Amino acid sequence: MKDLFASFAAGEIARRVGLTYADVGSRGGFQSDLHPLAFAVDVVGFEPDPIEFNRLQSQPAAPWKSVTFLPHGVSGHSGPRILHIPVDPQSASILEHDPRFGEKFNKPQFFEIERKVEIDTLNLDDALADAGCKAVDYIKIDIEGAELEVLSASDCLMNDALAIKTEVAFMPFRKNQPLATDIDIFLRQAGFELMEIVQPSHWRRHGNTIHPFLATDNPPYSKGQIVHCDFLYFRDPDKLQDDVQKLLKLALIALSFGYFDHALSILERPGIAAYLKTEFGRTPMEIVSPVSKAYGRKAFIHAFYLQGRRLLSFVRNLKNLLP
Repeated sequence: MKDLFASFAAGEIARRVGLTYADVGSRGGFQSDLHPLAFAVDVVGFEPDPIEFNRLQSQPAAPWKSVTFLPHGVSGHSGPRILHIPVDPQSASILEHDPRFGEKFNKPQFFEIERKVEIDTLNLDDALADAGCKAVDYIKIDIEGAELEVLSASDCLMNDALAIKTEVAFMPFRKNQPLATDIDIFLRQAGFELMEIVQPSHWRRHGNTIHPFLATDNPPYSKGQIVHCDFLYFRDPDKLQDDVQKLLKLALIALSFGYFDHALSILERPGIAAYLKTEFGRTPMEIVSPVSKAYGRKAFIHAFYLQGRRLLSFVRNLKNLLP
């Protein structure tokens, strides 16, 4: 959905107000959450692993308005920390891994440490200042267990951010790791609302095939225990009072994620609706409806494609139904 909103009134608004997206733990590149408005989004990413940082540096900036990568780790306080990098580096963390869970789920690659690297870390407020960011509108944070440490030590971010997507865990894979409930309580108290539970991951001990499929493993069929997912939060619009710029940005983020009803409720606030009529000559519905239809077409086609792939998975799995 790259630049999907570029030719619509919502795109015109986005160009005027601009958006900033910070990605803490950029391994693998930036996610597509704000792709519909990428032309108006300045992105900054933090990746402490030198190998991954160099790879990211070589990637093109498109479709974003601008991209900045910094080789910093981010933690609750500035100073040196040890980055623990297991056999599967996507589980690298500044927290020490608990190998008991690798044994419990037969997934040692996420817990057996292959190398340790001393990295310089910054408090997130300091890291953003180093990147020249005065404020961040949307932050994605995925640093394998240290998310609450970072968020709770970042006063400027928590005052300014309008949307946060954070990984949460339902069991302490790392020593002294806060769990999903701890993060949820903290963010709700900070004025955020939980919008969605994103891509929940389930693990079983023998094999990786889970409900509704059967595998050649024993036992052949099993549900998996939920272990982690992402929580998506939006700032409660009532906490923003009559701040037109922030409310517009929050509505744009909601549009980009596909929450058109929520965006419309923000834009229909009397002060915002009057501003839109004066500055852009449109009502809230005239702004939301066209992008909702364009997004809906793309979402339907994507869902149809995924259903086709899922059907193929069912067909391939039929042989496992035999006695």
